[in-house]
Amino acid sequence: MAESKYNGKQYQANNANDTLLTTPSTENNSSNGTAEGSIDLDTSNFEKDVILKPSPVWSRATIWSIVGVTTFAVVWASVAKIEQVVTAQGQLKPRQTVKEIQAPLNGVVKEVKVEDGDHIQKGESLLVFDSQASQAELESLEKIRNSLIQENKFYRTLFNAPLSPNIVEQEVIRLKLPPEISALALNRTALVTENQLYQMQLSEDSNIASLKPDQLARLQAAFAELDSRSRAAELEIEQLEKQLNQNQVQIEDAKKQLANDRRVLQEIEQRNRESIAQAEESLRIDREILESILPLSEEGALATIQIERQKQQVQDRQRDLVDRRSNGIIELENQKQQVQTRLAEIQQLEEEKSRLLLDINQAQQEFQNTIAITEKDVRDRIAENKKRIAEIDSQINKVVVDNEKRIAELNSQISAAQQTIKYQELKAPVSGEVFDLQASPGFVPKSGQAEALLKIVPDPGPDNPLVAEVYVTNQDIGFVQPGQEADVRIDSFPYSEFGDIKGKVYFVASDALEPDQIYNFYRFPVKVELDAQNLMIRGEEVDLQSGMSVSVNIKVRENRTVLSLFTELFTKKVESLKQVR
Repeated sequence: MAESKYNGKQYQANNANDTLLTTPSTENNSSNGTAEGSIDLDTSNFEKDVILKPSPVWSRATIWSIVGVTTFAVVWASVAKIEQVVTAQGQLKPRQTVKEIQAPLNGVVKEVKVEDGDHIQKGESLLVFDSQASQAELESLEKIRNSLIQENKFYRTLFNAPLSPNIVEQEVIRLKLPPEISALALNRTALVTENQLYQMQLSEDSNIASLKPDQLARLQAAFAELDSRSRAAELEIEQLEKQLNQNQVQIEDAKKQLANDRRVLQEIEQRNRESIAQAEESLRIDREILESILPLSEEGALATIQIERQKQQVQDRQRDLVDRRSNGIIELENQKQQVQTRLAEIQQLEEEKSRLLLDINQAQQEFQNTIAITEKDVRDRIAENKKRIAEIDSQINKVVVDNEKRIAELNSQISAAQQTIKYQELKAPVSGEVFDLQASPGFVPKSGQAEALLKIVPDPGPDNPLVAEVYVTNQDIGFVQPGQEADVRIDSFPYSEFGDIKGKVYFVASDALEPDQIYNFYRFPVKVELDAQNLMIRGEEVDLQSGMSVSVNIKVRENRTVLSLFTELFTKKVESLKQVR
């Protein structure tokens, strides 16, 4: 619609199909004149719209066409499925990796039998090493090992079985032991021999024939000393026993005399009693006679002299009684004193007997102690010698342990030398093509480094097919899994003309490789096995070769819709807007 405005009129033009709508203009002149010669024009009466309207049929058709196309596109985008792939580049390689041939052990290369690019068969000779130095080294190592084995055998024999000093000296010289070890072995042998001597002295070992003359003399002197001390103790015991026997005889005699004295004492007591009783009876009779004749004397019947005689008789009887009593008491006391003397003598003899018994017991104890002290002294010496032997054994055991460690090291070195001799001729482990040959006659591999002498590319075949080894970026690896199908396109043969090869992912690395000079990004190695090992080129089968570069499309998702692509783009745009500051 176009509009044209003019002062006083307005027109609107349209196509032939448009309708012209006009509004008559009305000219109104101001009834009032303008003051001071000016004219006032009202332009609102001249502005009128002219509208050109399109045909409604065509506009509706256009709108519905746009709506239909849009609806169809949205429905198709939400229903249509597309195949999502991850693209990666790499090259063809044998499934078996390139074999790096390394020297099994250190050695000097004597001869190289292959060259770069040679095709070899499995088991074919590659290199020959010089084994002369290895053979000399092996003999030297075995000699040292045998010497150490013999040395340890000698030590164990020394521990388990007593050896004579002469044999030990011979072994020390034969084995060429160090001076300090030789001294330990000889000292141990001397201590063991001395303990044998002590055990013979205690009658615990009867192998006297193994003693040397000086040792036998020492043993005899020890026996003589012990016998002398024992004999002296026995003689002392015999003397004391003789004294005890004499004491026993004296005690028996004293007891017999005591019994006799006691019997005499009883007889004296009995005799005194009878004598006193007789004297008392005679005194009584004389008194009765005196009493009976006294009246007669008063009457004058008897002479006075007879009375006096009778009185004298009574007095004599009294004196006799007193004498008998006095004498009896004296005799009795004397006899009692004799009995007490006998008792004292017996007691003294008993005390002497006790002393003799004690002396005999002490002498016997001294005799036993003489043997016990001698045995204790000998056993103390044995214990001290055993302690010293244990200390020597500890030092020798350290030598044995060190020798065992050294033998183990030598065994390892001997095995290495034997392997060197065994592998003096290095053979190919697989069939393939030789490349990157580093070895040459006189070449010496660096010790301690896994340096490849050469490399072999294994021949492809049924047992070693070619596979595509590609690298997937860190952003795409999350969708790649073993078992997914893939399209492998050989860069040497354009895909549009020769097609591709189907394959399947069988290996996905669990860790990424760091960037290097070739790949400046983190990447995950992925391997794809091929369904075919050749391509049809102009009607002929052309075998694939190791090293060909390839592009692989890995099918990661097959159920994604077209609409999801737009929603993903929209989501990314929204996320990017959120990150804008």
